Amino acid sequence: ADGFARALLGAACGPGDERRAAALVGWLLERGALQGHTAVEASSVRTALAGHGVPDPDEAVRHAVSEGVVLVFQEGPEESEEDEAEEAGDRESPVDADAPERPVLLGLDRYALAEESLADGLARLLKTGPDASWEEAAAAA
Repeated sequence: ADGFARALLGAACGPGDERRAAALVGWLLERGALQGHTAVEASSVRTALAGHGVPDPDEAVRHAVSEGVVLVFQEGPEESEEDEAEEAGDRESPVDADAPERPVLLGLDRYALAEESLADGLARLLKTGPDASWEEAAAAA
């Protein structure tokens, strides 16, 4: 792809070209998806970009995010309904300083949306299990 870009753009393209960087970010995430990773840590992507000669990997990732090439995710503990109620009542709660830093993940939208849809479907499926009130009604009949 670099050779093709040089032939088309000449001196206008180089290792720091934003288009190249965004394409590399997408390509790296595609490679990760082929290996079974729908999201990849941003630090791994930056390291790989540096290995491909991108002069400013941080800026390349920011550009790819701003262009909509990738989505940003941050893993964290699932919040319970009680936690959500507390948070709704106290929006000014301080951040837990002892909490471990959560990794920032990058993913392609099609895989992220497919994974989210699958999770929603599985949650609905789990909720369709036997209901205790139906079992009581059947026993009483």
